[in-house]
Amino acid sequence: MLAGLTSLHVTVAVVVGLGGSQVAYSWSEGLASAPLAVRALATLGETLVVIVWMAVAVWVVHPLTSRALATAARRRAEHWLGLRIDVSYRPVPPVTRMATGYWWDGHEYHRSEREARRRAKVHARFHDPQLHWDGLWAVVAGVTVLPVAVLPLLGLVGGVYMTSTPGLLGYGIVLIAASLAAAPFAWRIFGPVAKRFLGPVPRTKLGRRVEELEAIRADLTQTQSAELERIERGLHDGAQGRLVAMGMSMGAAEQLVDTDPDAAKAILADARASSATALAELRSLVRGINPPVLAERGLIDAVRALALDAPVEVTVHSAVPARPERPVESAVYFAVAELLANVAKYAQASRVTVELTYAHETLTATVADDGIGGAAAAPGSGLSGIERRMAAFGGRLEIDSPAGGPTHITVAVPCALS
Repeated sequence: MLAGLTSLHVTVAVVVGLGGSQVAYSWSEGLASAPLAVRALATLGETLVVIVWMAVAVWVVHPLTSRALATAARRRAEHWLGLRIDVSYRPVPPVTRMATGYWWDGHEYHRSEREARRRAKVHARFHDPQLHWDGLWAVVAGVTVLPVAVLPLLGLVGGVYMTSTPGLLGYGIVLIAASLAAAPFAWRIFGPVAKRFLGPVPRTKLGRRVEELEAIRADLTQTQSAELERIERGLHDGAQGRLVAMGMSMGAAEQLVDTDPDAAKAILADARASSATALAELRSLVRGINPPVLAERGLIDAVRALALDAPVEVTVHSAVPARPERPVESAVYFAVAELLANVAKYAQASRVTVELTYAHETLTATVADDGIGGAAAAPGSGLSGIERRMAAFGGRLEIDSPAGGPTHITVAVPCALS
């Protein structure tokens, strides 16, 4: 079984190597009378070509087979050695329809959803570090586990052949006995190699940071798309409709101004009321993008404005001596706004406290409530989104929310004050 699990890549390399050497070494057949240095250089070049062919063949087979072979080897390790090895492969990211009509797969844009999903699957599968680590396992096992595991089998075959050869019966019996005795021990090389190469891919700090940044980029792209769709809906369903109605009303008033001035005045009065409503809707939409109080008066006053509008009693305490950087200020503001919205929806709290502090070049916002607790950053939840957005600034989200409450959620972002 071990021979079957570890021999595929070696077999492909050997077959391609033998076939390639028949072709490559024929190129220098006409150099028999050439100087030794020329023949040596030609042989070296042909050997390098054969090695390249073998490497390409293994690389082509690797993405199609390494994951299945490594998964089967992990099952054997658990069954034979009690060695449970859990790994995770890169999931297929969701695709997002952008405001431009194109589909984003986390790496590039596509014209159709089908093509975006197909490319997302291909990228997730063939650019997975765990898959390449499985390929390394296949290569290492092919030159370590395979020779040792197959040696008793070769000895057994050789012993059977020798017993059928006159004069070698005794040697054949000895070889068969030695092969059978060695077989229970030969497979044990599988253990240390499996522990070293069948586990999760070892990631450097830089590699982990790159993965985090890729996830943040994909999340920010989807957030941007959702925000653009919100703005588009707000304009289409609100201000745009009112402006169109105003244009029609003014057209009607223009036709009636000479024949029925009173009716024209009434229509214009309605249009003026509609313009005021449209202006209010536009201001509300703009406040959702960049609240004026945040831009004009800073984070502290903006959070206090949120507290005044909250449906529960909110107390704000601040010990921040100056304004933080604008991007950080905006990110923390919207994080606090979402946390207060979550309290109103789910916490069943009667009192909420927001505390803003700055220490050790880190801005901290803590939202505490006396509600029912049980808050968690589940995948796809608002808290998970806050956590990913804070990670874009090198920040963190800390949740202390036992069942029954109280809940303390802290957002901390490193930054400098102005």
